[in-house]
Amino acid sequence: MLLAWLGVHLGTGTPAAELAQWALAIVPGILLPGFALVRAARATAAPLLEDLAWATVAGCLVAMAGWALDVVLPWAPPPWLAGPGFTLALLAVPACRRRILARPAPGWGTTANLWLAGAMAVAVAWMTTDYLRFNPLDPGPGGRTYYYDTTFQVAVLGELRRTLWPGYPLAHGDPYAYHWFLHAITAHLTTGTGVDPFDSMLRLVPTTVFPAVVLLAAVVARRVAGSLRAGVVCAGLLTVTGATVATVRSTDGQAPLTIQSYWASSLTSAFGWLPTVAVAGCVVALLRRTAADRAVPVALFVPLVLLAAGAKSADLAVLLGGTVLALVALLFGRKWMVVPRAIAVNLLIGGVLLLARFTLYRGGDYGLRISPFGAIRQTAGQTFPDAVAPSGSELYLVLPHVPLAPLFAAAVLYLVPLLPRLAGFIPLLRRQPLDPAMWVFLGTTVAGFGAMLAFRQPGNSNIYFLVAAYPVGLIGSAWGISRLRWTKVTVASGLAIGSVLTLTIACAAGARPPKSITGWLLPLTVLAAALLLLALVWRRATVVMCAVLATGLLSTGLYLTQTSARPSYNLGVTHADAASLPVTRDELAAGRWLDEHAGPDDVLAVNRVCTQQSSYECTAKLFDLGAFAQRDVDVEGWAYSPRNLDSAWHSTVWYADQPFWDQRRLNDELTAFHTPTHALLARLSTIGVHWLIADTRAPVDAHALDALAPRALTLPTTIIWRLP
Repeated sequence: MLLAWLGVHLGTGTPAAELAQWALAIVPGILLPGFALVRAARATAAPLLEDLAWATVAGCLVAMAGWALDVVLPWAPPPWLAGPGFTLALLAVPACRRRILARPAPGWGTTANLWLAGAMAVAVAWMTTDYLRFNPLDPGPGGRTYYYDTTFQVAVLGELRRTLWPGYPLAHGDPYAYHWFLHAITAHLTTGTGVDPFDSMLRLVPTTVFPAVVLLAAVVARRVAGSLRAGVVCAGLLTVTGATVATVRSTDGQAPLTIQSYWASSLTSAFGWLPTVAVAGCVVALLRRTAADRAVPVALFVPLVLLAAGAKSADLAVLLGGTVLALVALLFGRKWMVVPRAIAVNLLIGGVLLLARFTLYRGGDYGLRISPFGAIRQTAGQTFPDAVAPSGSELYLVLPHVPLAPLFAAAVLYLVPLLPRLAGFIPLLRRQPLDPAMWVFLGTTVAGFGAMLAFRQPGNSNIYFLVAAYPVGLIGSAWGISRLRWTKVTVASGLAIGSVLTLTIACAAGARPPKSITGWLLPLTVLAAALLLLALVWRRATVVMCAVLATGLLSTGLYLTQTSARPSYNLGVTHADAASLPVTRDELAAGRWLDEHAGPDDVLAVNRVCTQQSSYECTAKLFDLGAFAQRDVDVEGWAYSPRNLDSAWHSTVWYADQPFWDQRRLNDELTAFHTPTHALLARLSTIGVHWLIADTRAPVDAHALDALAPRALTLPTTIIWRLP
């Protein structure tokens, strides 16, 4: 598995030296101290595989402390020194040393390990086919368009290399009220190791985090279900089985690819899965306290909750839904001895969530508003434009009037393909309806779906409630599936039947989008009816369950081969369009030069703030120079700032096309390039601007600037001047 990971990185453009530097950061900086911390915190021994899985998230706790030292101290040990130092400190404590050096428990066995490796190999394959091969570190001679969120993440990483409390890096001085713990950890891992910040967020972090999530989820599923089979099934649900589709038009039909899309397009979501899964596993262990639960490091529960709070804003919110329903199940089951522990868990999670809201998130909502079924109404308007009526308002976010038929059709197309992977809850509900552990996972899933449907956000970020909950739900589903009676014949029969049904219906449906609501619904309806008939005729639960899961194999195949009529999300956004200007080698080189030569608090000014070169439209998702230079910019891409998202509800244009809120400030910055004066440059200098960076594809009077400020760097398409 490790060889495959290394091979695809080397084969898609990651330099070998960069991989060696990343290993120097990850192994001693995360895995080694995390391994020691988990073993010291466990009440009993566990297999080495489980120690390694928990080490990935426990090591992040150590890295957060390392990052704080990096920022506060004039010199702090890099991760390859800080991690071993922390490990030696634990070993110096006799009680910890005995646990750390104790003999591990028996492992998972060869068969389970091979299945886990196979699931990981599938994940590495679709990481490569859909993302890595389209996102090399080198943009090439003609430049390349990278996904906007990725460059934004790099800019936030730069902010966390300098401060304990980040501001919005693309509009200097503005507050940043969003999650940032991943960026803090990555800032620590790129300090003193030589790892390029852009490469870390573009390729290294996502391809490292997601396998860690798969491994930890499998380990938690094994402990929750008390079965190795549950761990293997969970890994398969995360990597092999995709969204159920009954068409070859796309990899997801109309439903979101809740795993495949967001492992790279939302790095904070992928990282958030790690502590969320860990916290869910700890909650179950705290509530049950069985012998098997002693292998879960519940002593780390509180710091893991804190880590989840800053990893992704939606994580604890949906997990709280699960713990509340677990408490309700305990009350209905009259398990009075466990109720106080459940109350304490809810108070802790709820209290940390509330604390995070008024500290990390500064009491803001990041543009989130209550809008029941807003996401479905928006989907209906996009899918069936001829079946909905205009809203009559000029505001961009006002939804159309949606009749019942297109609303129902959109809901089915959006939600139903996501449900088959969660079918394992059915046997759990039948056999143990009041099990609080089961409700931790089912309740989290219900909260994710519910919050996604109840809220709306200008950038459609309400989907992240569901994205945060979905891997947790798959753990519960894997538990239920593992309780069925498995034989090779029943599993093979079910997978074959489901695959044949899906392929037959998909081929009959064709590759062209239908022209009517009935045409959209028909393939999925026929597939559901065929599965229902199978359940009625062949009353073997394992066969039916495997057939249901096999309906997700088509989307995985389309994702792996990229042969659908509509390409997947990540592939589409990495292709340049005619209007956007690509990232060039000069921009990267200029940014890296500034990272080496600029002071930590220096502010940049740029002559391009829009992703496209247009006189009538400005999409403010340009984050490139601030990202590559790892410095604040006076004004660059303001689309993701809290005040821009809040004001989007009152705007007649898309949130990313809104004008900057201080037009004079923006005018000063742009005028400094095409009509510079001594007074204007002096005014910029007084607010901290020390460097002017010009993209020669945008307006710039280089001769006038040469007369006012010395050039610091000249490249074919990028010029840098230094202000006193």
